[in-house]
Amino acid sequence: MADDLVAMQKTLILTLAAAGILTATYGGIVGLFYKALGDPSASLPLYVAPDIPDARQHRIPSPFGHRTKAMEVVKGVDLRGKVVVITGGHSGTGREAVRALARAGARVIVLARDVDRARRGLSGIANTSVEYVDLLQPASIDAFADRYVQSGRPLHILINSAAIMGTPLERDDRGYERQFATNVLGHYQLTVRLLPALERAKGARVINVASRGHHAGGVLLDDINFHHTPYTGMRAYAQSKTALILLSIKEDELWRDKQIRVFATTPGPVPTSDLFAAGGVGQKPSRQVALGRLAAATLRALHVTEALNLRRRPKNGGDLYKTVQQGGATATWAAVSRDLDGKGGVYLEDCDIAPVVPDEGRAPYGVKSWALDLSVANRLWSLCETMTGVRVATNGA
Repeated sequence: MADDLVAMQKTLILTLAAAGILTATYGGIVGLFYKALGDPSASLPLYVAPDIPDARQHRIPSPFGHRTKAMEVVKGVDLRGKVVVITGGHSGTGREAVRALARAGARVIVLARDVDRARRGLSGIANTSVEYVDLLQPASIDAFADRYVQSGRPLHILINSAAIMGTPLERDDRGYERQFATNVLGHYQLTVRLLPALERAKGARVINVASRGHHAGGVLLDDINFHHTPYTGMRAYAQSKTALILLSIKEDELWRDKQIRVFATTPGPVPTSDLFAAGGVGQKPSRQVALGRLAAATLRALHVTEALNLRRRPKNGGDLYKTVQQGGATATWAAVSRDLDGKGGVYLEDCDIAPVVPDEGRAPYGVKSWALDLSVANRLWSLCETMTGVRVATNGA
């Protein structure tokens, strides 16, 4: 009996010691990641500035919110017979949208530059397939779009979710700044080329996944490619995401009579997405990207998002970090919500229409006025036509 008691005590001590080591290790990982993010949100005061009244950009309100997960959005939604095409759908928040839409019965076609990697990322998700498209290669965009349009199938939902972020200054084969070429021009060309299939759906939706990063600046219409403006990766990223919001407004204006409605969305702050954690997926060197993706997967497995929020205790709800499941919710909601019937050309956040916030100051939510300026949207549209050589009739015909 005494020996058994001693053995039990040893086991308990070892168990507690192991638990202590694991707890300390976990706390260290969270602390290192918190320090690496350099996020000031926890020290910011409560944001109290009033929203700016706007006829279109105002809350519905929606039954969902900041913490909603993509799977919650599709409960009771039947998408059988619907086709979804999505870029960036094999990882992160895009994959969560794919998972939800496929669960609701949609047939989801994921476009990817690395087809094998995309198939691995979608393993176990039914109703999905992968096709090759490189957003930096216009010929690959045309090849897919031509095949799809010629098939005669309708396209019910197009989600332009792929992105690169914060990369060093690089240019594509045409000489265009790489973030703008990928995030904006590639998606512009894809959307325009798929227009006949979208029309066939008689009620299609296009979702351009933007970002709260647009708060960092507007579009440099006279120096899109940073030939004269000092370049930073995040300034170029902000430009590309503002541009996607502006294109959404213009596209909705052009195509609403064709029963195509267009929305811009933001996933919100998702620190464990591949894009965020890798510091720019697609960025060279590739080893750094691979390590970033591995780090993101590890952090997701450790539920670091929740631990970070506990440590940060941000005063503003909009500063709460989201999991990838939560980050995929707004694009999913934009694709399926009946609350958006008859609406379009608006920026969505936290599964609702986002309010307009003052240009000055740091709002933890909302859309800036420079992303809603139709005159800028018109100039940007013309610029995209010129840069890509892809044009579409603008008379509603």
